[in-house]
Amino acid sequence: MPFAPTYDVPAERRAYIEPARVENENGRIGLLMLHGFMGSPLSSHPMANYLAEHGVSVHCPLLPGHGHHPDKLRKIPRQAWLDEAEEAFEAVQGLYDELFLMGHSMGTILGAHLCLQNPDPRGLIMLTPFYDVPDDRLNLVKYLRYVMTWFYPHKMRSMRKLVRERVLDFDPTINFDDPEFQKNDLPKVSRVPIDALVEMVKMAAYGRTLWPKFTTPSIIFRGGHDPAVKPGTIDALYAVLPGPDKKLVTFEEAGHEPMRPFDPAHKELWSQALEFIRQHSKIGLPAVSAT
Repeated sequence: MPFAPTYDVPAERRAYIEPARVENENGRIGLLMLHGFMGSPLSSHPMANYLAEHGVSVHCPLLPGHGHHPDKLRKIPRQAWLDEAEEAFEAVQGLYDELFLMGHSMGTILGAHLCLQNPDPRGLIMLTPFYDVPDDRLNLVKYLRYVMTWFYPHKMRSMRKLVRERVLDFDPTINFDDPEFQKNDLPKVSRVPIDALVEMVKMAAYGRTLWPKFTTPSIIFRGGHDPAVKPGTIDALYAVLPGPDKKLVTFEEAGHEPMRPFDPAHKELWSQALEFIRQHSKIGLPAVSAT
């Protein structure tokens, strides 16, 4: 069964299905979207609507521990994320004549995992893929899990911008700069379980075992101003991909979620992602995709 959270998840952050809104007489094309660590289906939903309008049905599950504040990630093993991705893949595999995958950040590792288990996916669209931790100090959390329960990223200068973005994305009405909020509420809404960070670090390490074997056609989109990606890591990922059918696209002004409508790169990214699907589909997209 799909993950059913025991905590409240706002409607816009829940799993979604966007059926193709244009009939394709040659067959059905589906896409499985996998969100990232501390993300949710919210980030890809507008792009999913765009793809659906051009003949691609999109499914996006909610990963366990996600959809609310990061404290919900406590005691969630990385295997639960892999299991949810596998279950979602099995659920949609038989619904379409062709299936593509798309992953954001850590979701790209889940996508690579599925591709290496199944020959069916026609391609993987990678949105700011996760190759290594954004701050090397996070590699030390494995030594802290037995003496600390929570990590407070707002205390690290390198992560303050990302924390601010995540908190305001969840609740735009918050006065982030209010001293009272900073003192009393920010630690509660932004704290991350140490054990979840350990699982995230291990997931990155698992990904680094997959990329040298990954030959599925792929396209990587990255932002030039991404606080969640350590400089040079996406280049390293691209360099180890052995397959000849790979492409790296950089949007210099984009951030960690270049597919979202507030990012200036989103329109071009959506268009290029659709073109990637068109090029790698044997069925072909309906005529509306050319407009």
